Amino acid sequence: MDSSALHSLLFMLFTTFSYVLAGMDSCYNEEGVSSRCLPKFENAAFNRTVIVSNVCGIPPEDYCMQTGSTRSCHFCDALDLELNHNATYLTDFHTDEEPTWWQSQSMFYGVQYPNSVNITLHLGKAFEITYVRLKFYTSRPESFAIYKRTEENGPWQPYQYYSASCRKMYWRDNKGFIRPGENEMTALCTDEFSDISPLTGGNVAFSTLEGRPSAYNFDQSPVLQDWVTATDILISLDRLNTFGDEFFKDPKVLRSYFYAISDFSVGGRCKCNGHASDCVTNEDGRLVCACEHNTAGVDCQHCAPFYQDRPWARATADSANQCVRCNCSGIADECVFDAEQYRSTGSGGRCVGCRENTAGPHCERCRENFFRSLPQQPCQNCNCNAMGSMSLQCDAEGVCMCWPGVSGVKCDICKSGFHSLGPGGCRLCECDARGSVGVYSAEDGRCHCKTNVEGQSCNRCRPGSFNLQLENPDGCKKCFCFGHSLACSPSNQYMAINITSDFLEDPDGWKGVFSGGLEQSLIWKEGEVYLLPYREENGFYKAPDKYLGNRLLSYGRTLSLSFTAELEELLPRSVTVTLEGFGILVTADLYSQQKTYSSLEKTPINTFTLSWYSEHS
Repeated sequence: MDSSALHSLLFMLFTTFSYVLAGMDSCYNEEGVSSRCLPKFENAAFNRTVIVSNVCGIPPEDYCMQTGSTRSCHFCDALDLELNHNATYLTDFHTDEEPTWWQSQSMFYGVQYPNSVNITLHLGKAFEITYVRLKFYTSRPESFAIYKRTEENGPWQPYQYYSASCRKMYWRDNKGFIRPGENEMTALCTDEFSDISPLTGGNVAFSTLEGRPSAYNFDQSPVLQDWVTATDILISLDRLNTFGDEFFKDPKVLRSYFYAISDFSVGGRCKCNGHASDCVTNEDGRLVCACEHNTAGVDCQHCAPFYQDRPWARATADSANQCVRCNCSGIADECVFDAEQYRSTGSGGRCVGCRENTAGPHCERCRENFFRSLPQQPCQNCNCNAMGSMSLQCDAEGVCMCWPGVSGVKCDICKSGFHSLGPGGCRLCECDARGSVGVYSAEDGRCHCKTNVEGQSCNRCRPGSFNLQLENPDGCKKCFCFGHSLACSPSNQYMAINITSDFLEDPDGWKGVFSGGLEQSLIWKEGEVYLLPYREENGFYKAPDKYLGNRLLSYGRTLSLSFTAELEELLPRSVTVTLEGFGILVTADLYSQQKTYSSLEKTPINTFTLSWYSEHS
């Protein structure tokens, strides 16, 4: 087949794919708007290294060309530059007038089914393949297959089978086809190129999209996008075409059957997913896409760093699907794509490494345990007291949430009535009201005790005292054991009985005592009691018998005297109390400590009190 006929064939076979991948060579239009772009269409195999599993000339050998009724014999020596046919001739540039070709050993050396000869082309990166073309220097094989893989060291995937006996060789129906809805990544088999004729120069051209139902909707077909992608191409030559005369094992006949290919070309584009118009060699010597649209990767297969705000997508004729910059409020330099965030908000860029104590997908808020009142203000540490706060997070004004009994903006102070700030807050102060004066230490909760009281809570009498009472200003009474003991305890077999005289109806036998020891009865007149004679300026009330005698049990009790008058000026300001017995005379001058008024007549009242303790003697 001449070159013009081959060109017509390829044009017909690959019109579909060329139409689908047609696009501008610039990634931006005249207005600067991003658009799909594609690298140039090229022969991806040209001058690339091909690895073959077999080559003639090792050892040097004679071979003969099938030319019909005659044979033209030659010599192959792999070490001779003029006589070798190594793999470099598969992808070099040559003319029909001066052809070069790769050649395998002949059938004389066992090159025939079930032994296969493999030709492997490594493209250097992923390409989107339009066609694979082989031009044979000898007759085309009776059976061979094309395989591809989509990543280095990945599994080989069948691309196309050629055989005069498809079912026997490859378990495929001859000239099968794919119906809409079926797996479009299925390799087909055909006998179309398996005749022994022509004996030289036969072509095989495989179009990757021919017969694929979704070829006209390529942009929306991830299956076909993967189908045309290849990083390596493998040609497996499985069975030679013969005239059947090899059966007689004639060496000259066996030396005339071998594989020989003058051209191995692969049409396609460097795969850049519509985000680059050129492929270049990087600093490591590897072929990579010169990515645009804020994309990155060998194939522009993901978004560039900090352009993760929406999911990466292949560019189409309708949309360049340019990657979008993350919004990190200017205080983060890294972000990642968060699919769930994108589904819920439409912005998938989640910032990483927010500075200035910020957090959130866009570094838009203060990080945990920090606050700020206004968005433009810097975030400040809440500094909530770890023991006094229910949470280390404060509100927008920096106020912490305190445990019960704790106060302060930072929850670092015990409230009144609480003490000893610790895990869980402050402890309730438990001062015993009977023994304390209402003052305590906020640091340790120790109460301020009355004179004769001790203990953390002022709840027990000091040694040498007893009978803790609320009304006792000293809390407990001193033990009264006549000097025989300093220790005592209250008895539950006694009860307090008050002896009272009110002078309202009966004077109870009270006497008035004047100078010279003169006693006079009290005068009762109109509900009032008087001391006589009037000429005396000073006198005493002498208690009747019920106040006299053994008063040991009155120890620590209170003697109370109250006076009333129509006018406050008539009330005594002080009184003198004399106690006499057992050869001891005790006199005490008392001063009014309480001034009240009668609830009925609103008359003033002065009250005097005296408590009896051993130190009074």
